[in-house]
Amino acid sequence: MSKSLMWTALFTLATLTAPAAAAELGVLAPVLANGQPQTRPDPTGHAAPVVTRVTSGALYAQIQREASEGFLGTVLALDESAQRTAGAKTTTPTWLYLSAEDGGFARRGFWLEEDGRQRFVDELFVDLVVDADIIDDGGFEEIFTHEMGHVFLRRLMPGLPYGWSRTPHSSMSVTDYPTAFDEGFATHFQSLVRRHSHNPKLEDLTLGLGAKPFVPLWLSNLDRAGRIDGVRRNLFVQQQLVPPGSDADAWSRANESTAFDMARLRNGQQMLSSEGVIATLFHRWLVPGEGSREAIVSRYSQLFRTMAAATARGWTMNPDTPIFLDLVDRYCADMPADCTRIRNLVLDTTYGATADATLPRTTEAMAERGRIGDMAGFVAGLKQARAQMTQLQAAVAQDPKRMRAMLGPDIWLLGHTPIKPPGLPSNEVAVNLNTAEVEQLRSLPGIDAAIAERALRSRRENGAFVDIADFAQRSGLDAAASSSLQAAASALQKAGLNERR
Repeated sequence: MSKSLMWTALFTLATLTAPAAAAELGVLAPVLANGQPQTRPDPTGHAAPVVTRVTSGALYAQIQREASEGFLGTVLALDESAQRTAGAKTTTPTWLYLSAEDGGFARRGFWLEEDGRQRFVDELFVDLVVDADIIDDGGFEEIFTHEMGHVFLRRLMPGLPYGWSRTPHSSMSVTDYPTAFDEGFATHFQSLVRRHSHNPKLEDLTLGLGAKPFVPLWLSNLDRAGRIDGVRRNLFVQQQLVPPGSDADAWSRANESTAFDMARLRNGQQMLSSEGVIATLFHRWLVPGEGSREAIVSRYSQLFRTMAAATARGWTMNPDTPIFLDLVDRYCADMPADCTRIRNLVLDTTYGATADATLPRTTEAMAERGRIGDMAGFVAGLKQARAQMTQLQAAVAQDPKRMRAMLGPDIWLLGHTPIKPPGLPSNEVAVNLNTAEVEQLRSLPGIDAAIAERALRSRRENGAFVDIADFAQRSGLDAAASSSLQAAASALQKAGLNERR
């Protein structure tokens, strides 16, 4: 049998397979010595926790009740599907590690202590701080499901690379293609939970009921709110508005701003490097539809099969390619009947910014009229925008490569901020010339506000920069400044990819 026929047969067999039952939720607890969680080096030399298996107790019973009665049962069924789609003949438990002091991560590998002996278990698990309160208020259901999104990707797309960006990820920030894809996929599961959870406190939170003063102003709470409201309203395709402040913390203010200019779009490269935009795309792709466990597993299993099959066929991902669009291409090859819907969904969500220079400008001009109530101006722009969207959808259907026509190369350099931003180990930041805004560009040597503004105006009007020399020429930099930028690029290459853990 040829390879193409073999893959067709395997794909057809997987398609005809009924959704599997839910995986078991295995619960692990740290082994403590002098009150501290114990670790041992794993075979690669990284620290791995030493754990015991929990099988009883009030917290265990509460967790298992969530697994049997709450939305968590659907999440476990999705993991059963992911494991089997990835090729597992015998499924393993979905592991939850009850972290003592940190948590909120998808990890791999732990030392399981049984009968006085320790054996290394090379399996994925979710590291999470869990108590009765977080289960009661729905936080456990939401956060655990988010982290399981990372687990699904690691089962199905183990070759997903790290990216160059050092920026702490959040729904508001622009990072890089792999980070945005990884975090955006996980984030969209939070909107899935909010749609189907029956936890009354989580429902109240979604509706804005019982809100308390002050606490919502903390960054992580702003981010959590953005992951729901921003995704539902498609806010993250808009340019961020930078609040006033000092030059010293401008980088952080720009990165974490929760205000968006509704009449100014990000460019296509920024959108595909945005966790919030990727979450919105997956939200619109997968969340609509029937809410039964079987229906949800069926919807996601189609995508899971594409992920696993592409990996098995040798899909090589690298940090500088738009992984989301690569996935869409592979999904279209596997599911041609659904391809038009997905490609049009991407174009609709992004206002064509990855594929065309004209439609985003038409959209912005229309939005300018709309936000001041200029009915005639808005309607005229709307008619024009709809016609352009229809033309663009037809053009992309004819030539799918058109979907990425406006994406330039990633051009990464090492920059330095005046002070160390919160969440970073130092003041070193990574800057991509084709996604950076003024505040990021100013962290580079020889770039002041005027040069940065000139560079961004040229990028907006004339398209993405081709390389550093092109950036220098269009920004009006002299030879010395251009040489400094080349050195900054070499410095980031030497520093390497950002291994987020």
